[in-house]
Amino acid sequence: MAKKGPTIRKHAHGGYRTTFQGKTIYGSSEEEVMDKYIDARYKAGQGYNVKDNPTLEIYALQWFDTYKRGKKAIKTQEMYANALNNHILPALGDKKIKDIVTSDIQALLNASNSSHSLQSKVKTTLNQIFNKALGDRLVPVNPVVGTERVETPDPIRNFYTPEQREIIYEVLQNMKVFPLVFTILNTGMRATEAIALIRNRDLDLEHNRIHVRESTQFKKSKPKKAPTKSDRGVRVIPIPSGFSAWMQEYLKSVKSLYVFPHHTGGQMSRTTLANLQRNANNKLARWFDRHPDKEEHRFKLHYKTLRHTYCTELFDLGVDEMMAAKIMGHDVSIMREVYTHIQKGREEQTVDTIENLYSDKIIKFPVSKKEGKSV
Repeated sequence: MAKKGPTIRKHAHGGYRTTFQGKTIYGSSEEEVMDKYIDARYKAGQGYNVKDNPTLEIYALQWFDTYKRGKKAIKTQEMYANALNNHILPALGDKKIKDIVTSDIQALLNASNSSHSLQSKVKTTLNQIFNKALGDRLVPVNPVVGTERVETPDPIRNFYTPEQREIIYEVLQNMKVFPLVFTILNTGMRATEAIALIRNRDLDLEHNRIHVRESTQFKKSKPKKAPTKSDRGVRVIPIPSGFSAWMQEYLKSVKSLYVFPHHTGGQMSRTTLANLQRNANNKLARWFDRHPDKEEHRFKLHYKTLRHTYCTELFDLGVDEMMAAKIMGHDVSIMREVYTHIQKGREEQTVDTIENLYSDKIIKFPVSKKEGKSV
């Protein structure tokens, strides 16, 4: 009578082993080996690849080369590469892809709780990898499914105070970076959108409008035209008449199709953009060192903070979130989140202000000597 089931043998280094379709199955006991054998047979019967079990690192790099490299915007490729190289592979890269379970993914998400954005990028990357592993019949389920969102700190959306804006005007006005800085403060554009502006196509100064049609991405610092961050990024921004008049004067000194060109006349490079910012920060640092009475206002220049400052001004001017979203190129849901964050900050400032109300006019009530109570 033919023997049923696998042949299970003792392993030379302890435990037991058997084989199925050329794959060795190990276990600490015969029962564990048999359970794994039955599971492998079942999965093979369902069409799963039970023989191959690459590490997550090997499979993830193959996934990136096949589906992402050269097929997405450069910034998007960099996002996936960063999620893999700095977060996913250091934590799970050595594990076999079939051995990764939901709790492994959740532990990684728990460790990525510095921001909701980072957590979302890690989860999105893993989800896409395991969906492809499902399609390749390497795994029976996607272990990302069932993971839970980890609470993260509210994002810090810094903005420049009126005092800091005055310092920007005073210290940076004669620097090469100032036209770009002043434009972002008056339009809320992203820096990559601003350096993509073409004067005869995008500026309608007669009607006080700027058309944002495209953005910029960089490949080894060299600029390339790119679509805006989202469909809402294509927009018309109303601008103050005073800024429009300033822009007309500024353009008299520009000999390029681009509003903020590279010194060669073409589009500004990433290196130039970074150098302008670094030079501005060096000058700001020296100015603050010479003015210790202004120390409480010390800051560094960041293009994103200029954009946040403009957004904060829209809030303070009472621009509703629907119109603000249209101007900023955001979804309304994102704009509502930003406005809520600003409102929370305003409430905290109000509490601090009220705490100091009449602080120099504290009145002490007289106390009755007889009763020891206020009268």
